Amino acid sequence: MAGEIQQLAGFDGLRRAKEWLDASTRVAHAWTIEDEPLRELLEFEWPHGGKGFSFDLGGKMRGGAFQDKSFVAEIKNYRRESDLPEHFRSFLAKCYVAYKAKPARCNHMMWISWAPFQARKWDHHTSPDNVRDAVIHHRESIFGTVDEGEARKNVDEAAVFETAQRLWLITLCEKQEHLVVSSEHLDELVKFMRAAERVS
Repeated sequence: MAGEIQQLAGFDGLRRAKEWLDASTRVAHAWTIEDEPLRELLEFEWPHGGKGFSFDLGGKMRGGAFQDKSFVAEIKNYRRESDLPEHFRSFLAKCYVAYKAKPARCNHMMWISWAPFQARKWDHHTSPDNVRDAVIHHRESIFGTVDEGEARKNVDEAAVFETAQRLWLITLCEKQEHLVVSSEHLDELVKFMRAAERVS
């Protein structure tokens, strides 16, 4: 029963995160892990161990510096911190692996949740140091070794830096979800933006 409730919360969070991103007007196209066949664009493999992983959401952005840039996102519909720190560390390691494998799919990598975590370290969450620590923690899946020293020698520091630069940390709340362009106005804005894109 608990697993079913958690799954339903996950689906609800995915739907709400996509709706919020769409309403931002900065997402041109978005697809979820539930969308065939575009789900393949969200799937990656750990370098060692023969296991795969996927992000929940992805797509293409629009406007200004975001025009035609790709994004992937991990969605966590949690009410409290719970085990979010552990999930976030896994997310950072996945971002590193995904960037190394398919950088064109990873211009922006978003963590979207409804609960903050480890608030005293908030400014450190998306730092290169935190990315590196996550990569080393998941060293067996990334480098095929349990030896921490060997893993540290194999870390691609350029990839660590690039991964950190692409990270977004987004924390939503229910009221904030409604503080967006109305659906009626959004339709008109999207028509205007698409017409402008065709002209340019």
